[in-house]
Amino acid sequence: MKSLVVNQFGSVPQMNIEVRPDPVARNGFTLVKMHAATINPLSHQVRSGMVDTAKAPLVLSNDGSGLVEASGRFEKGTPVAIYGGGQLGITQDGLQQEWALVEDRRIIELPAGFDLDEGAALPINYVTAYQALTRVGKVVKGQTVLISGASGALGHALIQTARALGAIPIGVVSSAGKVARAQQSGAHSVIDLSTQDLRQAVLEATGDQGADLAFDPVGGEVLGQLLSALTTRGAVVSIGFVGGVTASINVADVVIYEKRVLGYDAWLETNEDVAVALKAIKGFINGGLLRPSIDSTFPMEQFAEAYERLLSRQATGTILLRL
Repeated sequence: MKSLVVNQFGSVPQMNIEVRPDPVARNGFTLVKMHAATINPLSHQVRSGMVDTAKAPLVLSNDGSGLVEASGRFEKGTPVAIYGGGQLGITQDGLQQEWALVEDRRIIELPAGFDLDEGAALPINYVTAYQALTRVGKVVKGQTVLISGASGALGHALIQTARALGAIPIGVVSSAGKVARAQQSGAHSVIDLSTQDLRQAVLEATGDQGADLAFDPVGGEVLGQLLSALTTRGAVVSIGFVGGVTASINVADVVIYEKRVLGYDAWLETNEDVAVALKAIKGFINGGLLRPSIDSTFPMEQFAEAYERLLSRQATGTILLRL
């Protein structure tokens, strides 16, 4: 089978398509003929050498989709999505290859008619969104939540999941060209940081109350801005740092209004937590409340172009590698 392998991590990672032996089915695992795998920020962090537990050579990507070839749990031909958690594409070979042998517990059976491209974009984004909103943020129906990076794949999942949970999402984007995508995701309103002051816009949208919660896949200077736009005892849940690993916050604002900054890391999820999240996500899918957003797809041979698209930060949805 063909596999996309990182042979050396670094600022200019060395990646090549190699021919490897096909995996052999065994008990407790499902053999999947891969349809597509994601190109996401985590994949880039791993190949850049930012994840200490990852060792080259390595096949990247911790979520994707395909058709079951052999399994003791699923029928042959079943369309499935794969949730790789903190292992696949990090400490174990991931999904950017033609075949994958995956533990049964990582397999999500897709509803009939669910598009395989959308299935590939489903697992990590929606598990992250659901757990960040519920386990960490403890969102309550009717609360107003800010979502940065709202035009991206995770922002899209956060908006849809927040709505499914009964919250009121306000999208935050970096340019006018991304407003429409956040609106299409279901944001109640959208704030464009290129023309609007975040705190002032949130106060206007909430009757001078501020938002109850904020969810931040971006990081950098945006985190401090989100914190300033919260109501008393509000919290920012920090999920990522594509915009930078350092932030500036107003300590007096944090102290006087008892605001909080919380972290979310998918690697810390237990099997039980993931099972609960996947059950809820499947219910939302069946109810027509969740549908992933695809930015672009690339054949395996164009992996360099796919990563260039990711690094451009212009993607409005998930980038897929077709396998």
